Amino acid sequence: MFSNEEKKEKGGETPKDQFSTKFDKLKIMPLTPYLKFLHAAIRDKSQKREKFVFYTDQLLRLLCEFAFIAVPHTPKVVKTPTGADFQGVAFSPVCGVSVMRSGEALESALRAVMLDLKIGKVLVQMDPETKQRRLLYSKLPKDVTKNFVMLLDPILASGSTAIAAIKHLLEVGCKEDQISFVTMIACPEGIENIFKKYPKITIVTSMLDDGLDQNKLLIPGIGEFSDRYFGT
Repeated sequence: MFSNEEKKEKGGETPKDQFSTKFDKLKIMPLTPYLKFLHAAIRDKSQKREKFVFYTDQLLRLLCEFAFIAVPHTPKVVKTPTGADFQGVAFSPVCGVSVMRSGEALESALRAVMLDLKIGKVLVQMDPETKQRRLLYSKLPKDVTKNFVMLLDPILASGSTAIAAIKHLLEVGCKEDQISFVTMIACPEGIENIFKKYPKITIVTSMLDDGLDQNKLLIPGIGEFSDRYFGT
């Protein structure tokens, strides 16, 4: 966990800066002024729910656009109305899988950036006896194994929920390197736990938080995302 008191090391990099470049498969959005504005807006504990949802939706759409950095693509040349050629790209087929319930907030954002996407759902909860996360429900697109899968969950804390969901995707036939875990806020503990278990997947996030406190809560964090977003 990174503390606010940690001074920059030689070369002007903090431990958080160094961690962000530790894994090749970790993709973090560039920290622009607008991104900082959005995070301040949704992290403010006094923010009204209407504005929280609005600014969260803005951020999630930017995140989903950025997430295509991990999707395989090939060159594609199109003819413009002027008769000239334009060289773009074509993406491999993509589907989304949201982790209920908080991950459902990302569904509209993903559909807003790419047409004709199929989205499935999984539900992962704590087993009261084993104290381990386990899959309780799954409804995946029938052709999920033929797609690059974006696993959607806005918060990455310890990583136990993500690990259970990834395990299920692998069990149904998805390949590890065709899965991208897309999350709004992540922390070092969760990232390391996922990559230790599944080093070939990609993790895409808008921001890296300092870490988890003694209660396993993200710091500085955002509070209970589902309650704030869905109003439950």
